[in-house]
Amino acid sequence: HYRSLNCMPIGRRLLLRAFSVLLRPCLQMQSIDHSNGFLRLTIDAPIPVLKDGEVLIKVSAAGMNRLDLLQAKGSYPPPPGASEILGVEVSGTVVDLAHGVPANAELRKGDMVMALLDGGGYAEFCAVPYRAVMHVPEGVSITEAAAIPEVFLTAHQTLFLNTHLRDGETLLVHAGASGVGLALIQLARTLFKGVKIIATAGSDDKLAVCRRNGADVTVNYKTTDFAEEVLSATNKKGADVIVDFIGAPYWEQHMRCIAIDGRLQLTGMLGGGVTPGPTNIGTLLAKRAVVMGTTLRSRSPEYKHCLIKEFSGCLPLFTSGALHVNIDSVYPFEKVVEAHERMKNSINVGKILLAWTI
Repeated sequence: HYRSLNCMPIGRRLLLRAFSVLLRPCLQMQSIDHSNGFLRLTIDAPIPVLKDGEVLIKVSAAGMNRLDLLQAKGSYPPPPGASEILGVEVSGTVVDLAHGVPANAELRKGDMVMALLDGGGYAEFCAVPYRAVMHVPEGVSITEAAAIPEVFLTAHQTLFLNTHLRDGETLLVHAGASGVGLALIQLARTLFKGVKIIATAGSDDKLAVCRRNGADVTVNYKTTDFAEEVLSATNKKGADVIVDFIGAPYWEQHMRCIAIDGRLQLTGMLGGGVTPGPTNIGTLLAKRAVVMGTTLRSRSPEYKHCLIKEFSGCLPLFTSGALHVNIDSVYPFEKVVEAHERMKNSINVGKILLAWTI
């Protein structure tokens, strides 16, 4: 033991300094910092220390979501205890496993995986509970896999746990060309019989993508009253299930076109949360309609585990081609600002990904 570094023999002192230089990069990683409202690439974030039951993933790519934009400007804080770093879905390679990861989890170092996170995806490494990790389906690249967890789990939750879509019903999907919108269209087309799928979007190109993914009827909300189109397409019956990302501006139209015993799920509020004028709730009573709000990020680990377990049965459908990912674009992490601007301006059709290697 030495009282100070200067008391240490010169040879040992030089060796210690050299070892410190070599060790430092191993303890730090690149990540995207969003403090002060600015996005920038940093190189000095600490690599996460694993807790019991967690897996360390070397990130290949991260999926971008609207909640990332909200969190970046301080409007959507992560759940208590979660990483402050942006990003809730990643793909990558398992590099370490903590105690408490059981053998029947079938996770090994070197496995290619994808995961749902509470935060921390915009980084070189992330720690995640093993129950939130899924293997990348055969036939899907490790980069493409980052487009699966958040959007397909949200869509699966919507159809099976929230709205309880049934065979033969009519589904109205807003923001049809978004990542979640296209996942909803695919799952409804693949897993249900006789469902009529109506999708809205703001351009002909986006509507074409909706049709290629399985939508029966597409509506340009900028030029057409979607409520009238829904009523026309259903012989005035209306939509049994409506999945809405817009919020208040669509309320009156939804009350016009929701079916008897219909279910309206509010998944976002891109258009605001306060209706333009007085709202007559009598329609809800007359139509016995159900209105629900939902999020996924704030759900309990147990809920997410059950959801992932249920959805895992769909993973072979990516290998067979019945389901597929829709990638709009892949940006290197250092161009995160450009990527966020693309989503902010609603230019994307499908998922925007960030990748460490392109």
